[in-house]
Amino acid sequence: MFSRHVAAAAARRTLHFRRFTGAHHPSASAASAPHTTATTSSMWTNPDPGSEFSVMTDTGFLPRRDPLAVLPSYFEKLDEILHEMPINRADGTLGLLHTGRLGARVERELPHYDVEFVFDQRILTALYRDYSMLASAYLFEPCDIQFRLARNYGLARHVLPANIAVPLETIARRLGQKPFLEHSTFTLYNYRRRDASKPVALDNLEPIRQFSGCDKEHNFVAGQVAAASHTGAVVDAALAILRSAQQGSRSDFNAALRRYAEAMGQVNGILAQTLRGCGEYASFRTFLSGSRAQSMFCSGVLFESAGQVSAHAYLGAAQSSSPVASLSTHLFQLSELSPRGSLRCADGVDRLRAPNHQSFLAHVASQARAVPVHTFALRDAESSAAYIQALGQVLAYRHRQWANLRDSAPVVSAADSAALLKYLDVQAAHVRDIAELIRRSHANTDLGQLPPALRARTEAVVHSAETVHRSLDRVLEDGGPSLHSASMPAY
Repeated sequence: MFSRHVAAAAARRTLHFRRFTGAHHPSASAASAPHTTATTSSMWTNPDPGSEFSVMTDTGFLPRRDPLAVLPSYFEKLDEILHEMPINRADGTLGLLHTGRLGARVERELPHYDVEFVFDQRILTALYRDYSMLASAYLFEPCDIQFRLARNYGLARHVLPANIAVPLETIARRLGQKPFLEHSTFTLYNYRRRDASKPVALDNLEPIRQFSGCDKEHNFVAGQVAAASHTGAVVDAALAILRSAQQGSRSDFNAALRRYAEAMGQVNGILAQTLRGCGEYASFRTFLSGSRAQSMFCSGVLFESAGQVSAHAYLGAAQSSSPVASLSTHLFQLSELSPRGSLRCADGVDRLRAPNHQSFLAHVASQARAVPVHTFALRDAESSAAYIQALGQVLAYRHRQWANLRDSAPVVSAADSAALLKYLDVQAAHVRDIAELIRRSHANTDLGQLPPALRARTEAVVHSAETVHRSLDRVLEDGGPSLHSASMPAY
């Protein structure tokens, strides 16, 4: 079947792929031009300027062009299966995952597509999204059914068939990523604008691919994308903070910190709107799981290839987060300043990201080590106040992330519960350490030097941090958060 596909498509490949390269896109003329942004003593340059994920001060961590929503016709069967995959389809019918029919459909009908000739970045990134989501759906389909029946996960499929594994590994290698689903793929390259002439906004977004097909999954993806539309301002402010600290420009430094807090406030405002309440992603959470240190797998996933198998184990999208979370950690050196040494980017998370995202975050970390932001900030009362308010927005982001994870955590087996409680405890300690850093910075600030309005805003942030610190102290002293939903409004 595969050979017939290749023979039939050989004469049409050039036409198909030219049609979907994005040459008609308004930004296509600049697609191959490097995007650069000045930083402190050197220039930040995306190492792979042709990648769909290029960190820029206008688009931030969003792709430089809208994601490719329709695959070339050569991949018709892949597109068809993904369209029929969600538990609840857009037309009101039940999809393949509802009754566990996806696995058999993949094994019986999905061609072993040849992707060796695909080099267009937009097509590669769309295929990476589609194959990684299909891989998760295939592997975790039995777990999702078991969870819906008995509220425990059971065992996942442990072998990824060659018709998924080989194309996924080839595409991931070409993009410099891991062959497994990660956060930005599921969210930031999984949206279409309903009206292309209108901006990226909540009411103008819908997911391209879905697992559950429910409103909450729609809101989760749309909320992450809409929030990321403000990360251009976050990136621009972060670079300005580093530049002004190195140059010793106090007024520019204060202004950049205020811009960072304002942009992060926009991000937090959208997430607060879309991640409200408990159980926000329980209906599709199973498919965001990883294959590393998970009870659903004995020893990772076996990838089939030419009659051979190789074992892989990766963190999943649920263990990752938006790159803006890592940016804040690196920019403000939260790992180094953590009172208990607990604040860090989760092990391996940054390595899952697109190469330009990885490189940018490493650049920020390097520049922050050379010119510590907190050291420069705490030498001046106004700078310290701006620094505290920026940290307040970081605390709001991380506390909301923890609270949503806690409130949507499933009630599972005793072994899974112990592992989940440990993970939640670690995350709670991370958040508490940010609150403690705000308290320590406040203790080192002479608020009497500040104008009354600025002093009041700073004291409000410190009060909120103290509230969070006390509540998390109680959570950790009581032996960890309950796995049942609880009312805890995210700060």
